[in-house]
Amino acid sequence: MGLSTSHAAPLEGKVLERGTRTPLADIAVYALPHRLKTLTDAQGRFRFEDLPSGPITWVVNAAGFLKLEERDWIADASDSRALTSGAQPERELFLERQSYATYETTVTGRADQRDDSKRSLKASQVKTLPGAGGDPLKALQNLPGVNRPAPFSSQVIIQGSAPRDTRYLINGHEVPIIFHFGGLSSVVLPDALDRVDTLTAGYGAEYGRALGGLVSVWTRRPRTYRVHGLAFVDLINAGGFVEGPAGEQGRFLIGARQSYIGAILGAVAKDNDAFNFTLAPTFGDLVGIYERPLSQRDEFKVVTVGSSDTLQFLLKQPVDADPSIRGQFNTSTRFFRIIPELQHTHSARTRSRWSVGLGRDWIKFNTSENYFKIFTWAFTLRGEVERTISDHWTAQWGVDNAYTWARVDLLLREAFFDGGVGNPFGGGNLREVGADSKQIRTGAYWRNEFKLSPRWTLLPSLRVEAIRSSANGVREIFPLGRVAARYHWSDSLHLRAATGRYVQAPEPRELDSTFGNPSVRAPTSWHGAMGFEKDFRAGSSRGWRWSGGTFYRNFQDLVVPSSALISRNGQIVPENFTNGGSGRSYGFESLLQMDLSPWSGWLSYTLGRSTRQQPGQSEYPFQYDQTHLLTAIAAIELPKNWRLSSRFRYATGNPTTPIVGASFDADHDVYFPSRGAFYSQRLQPFFQIDLRADKKWIYRKWILSAYLDIQNVTNRKNLEAIQYSYNYQQSDVVGGLPILPTLGVQAEF
Repeated sequence: MGLSTSHAAPLEGKVLERGTRTPLADIAVYALPHRLKTLTDAQGRFRFEDLPSGPITWVVNAAGFLKLEERDWIADASDSRALTSGAQPERELFLERQSYATYETTVTGRADQRDDSKRSLKASQVKTLPGAGGDPLKALQNLPGVNRPAPFSSQVIIQGSAPRDTRYLINGHEVPIIFHFGGLSSVVLPDALDRVDTLTAGYGAEYGRALGGLVSVWTRRPRTYRVHGLAFVDLINAGGFVEGPAGEQGRFLIGARQSYIGAILGAVAKDNDAFNFTLAPTFGDLVGIYERPLSQRDEFKVVTVGSSDTLQFLLKQPVDADPSIRGQFNTSTRFFRIIPELQHTHSARTRSRWSVGLGRDWIKFNTSENYFKIFTWAFTLRGEVERTISDHWTAQWGVDNAYTWARVDLLLREAFFDGGVGNPFGGGNLREVGADSKQIRTGAYWRNEFKLSPRWTLLPSLRVEAIRSSANGVREIFPLGRVAARYHWSDSLHLRAATGRYVQAPEPRELDSTFGNPSVRAPTSWHGAMGFEKDFRAGSSRGWRWSGGTFYRNFQDLVVPSSALISRNGQIVPENFTNGGSGRSYGFESLLQMDLSPWSGWLSYTLGRSTRQQPGQSEYPFQYDQTHLLTAIAAIELPKNWRLSSRFRYATGNPTTPIVGASFDADHDVYFPSRGAFYSQRLQPFFQIDLRADKKWIYRKWILSAYLDIQNVTNRKNLEAIQYSYNYQQSDVVGGLPILPTLGVQAEF
């Protein structure tokens, strides 16, 4: 059968990625056997003006994709039955990637970014890390310098600092929590995130109010080439999002999820007498993003984030160590933030960024007899002007302010914790408080970047921070000098150093006149850090990278518990807290990254020491001191979009304070513990192996994914705490998580 020599009407089409339908630009499209060729434009579109009618084979052979050979028939221009309005139907050619793997070991390096203390994890790169359950924020626990928290903990502990010393930010604005109760998931839908940053020792002047460091998440730009969606379900929660164009220039993303693990656990334990302790966590999240250019010089974005946590638990029998604790307990944390942002380009050398965060926080704790409630209005303001003064000097001037107005209502017994050991809850006096409070935290900074030579860069900066609380009416002002330096030894080796002073406001409970001490001041710390980054790839995308360095922190005026009595307003009252604490944390951290396709992975190690000291005690290991932290991750990409990965974790056991005796309090019918040397004993080391398998099925217009994530595959019983009897004469250990498999399914369309 011969080929027709007549010509068809012009033909247009699109080249799309199979499954995601992403337009592919600059792709060569061949029409055989006619040897005709065209290229796709930025929208993935192509056009043939004078294509002969008859049989044809489309051939597309692009790097990173499987070769496409697809037969077609081109109708003659005179065939009105085959043509619509005299034009050829638009073709859609779908190219399948050689791999749809999202796992990469890339951790953004420090050589060319603004803050040398920062490590960034791209959300798309870490969604399939074993043990993370598809959550980029949980992957932070694999980085050097991030201590291993207790199981089901929602804390991030940075380089031996206290959990309270870490601040959490969404698009630069502070929020009360970043993980849900139990550390099950982050408070922002993972698929709405662009990256997760950790800022550690020596972080820059743009941020403050954190002695330890910061965890900052940044939302991504919604895609605009079409309306796109995703839905997922696993054993813990379900959710999804939709995104796409909004009008001619705008773009949007709306997402939500809801957990149901609490309902499952509650139903299992409801009528089962074998369960004395019933835990029922429930959480939900909402996220909305809208972006659009207002002019050639102005970009506008607004992000809305909402999160709700409820943790209900029931103790059917009293706790041995404290008979007053039994019955129904309920604790919840909810917040929302609306964050509008405007970026303006003043000139080729000057630009500015302004954003505000407005929202509310609700924190509640209820028992049958006691309660704690705090309702907070929060307003944060960030603004920065950046000016390129010369080819060798760039400067930024900015503000970073936070204002909170809170209502506190509580009816609780006084609690005393020292050395990580608390007195029985029932042994404290019952106190009732109802008060309004206000806290103003203002910051202004001036940052400079001087390129002294092709190799040397100097970064001096100054931050001035003021803290004022209505609890004591005292306004403290701190000038905080910081300086960093970079040295480019070669194209593949970069060195850095940084130092500076940091301050953090006392917690509201520490300033409370009933439970705290209005006279306590803000604690401070000095940071020092040196590091390096070495790239062994020699310009290739495959190979090894190694980064690491040392850190040092000196903590001063730390707020610590006090059992002393003082005179306040003519009355003798408990001091509760004092600024008598100090401490140090120091160590070495290393991150070795490998990309040897199809193998990839990383090896993270931290050698650290964290100590504290307070009146009446010699220097002792800090509660969160972990000498060795080792994490090894390896993954292999297999044919047909299979991926297997594994994680090995080792951590030194946490220090504990031994109980050396107890005394009986007849007034409250409880025993009070007698503490030995603070944190003079340690739990056994932590050891865990996790496995994960991922599989994708690629269809023309959608993708189906499934994963099986198994934590603690060896079912090792890691010791996490020591539990004492009511009179502290007997003790038992509390084990960590047993083997925990999680199965999830996701559809992207």
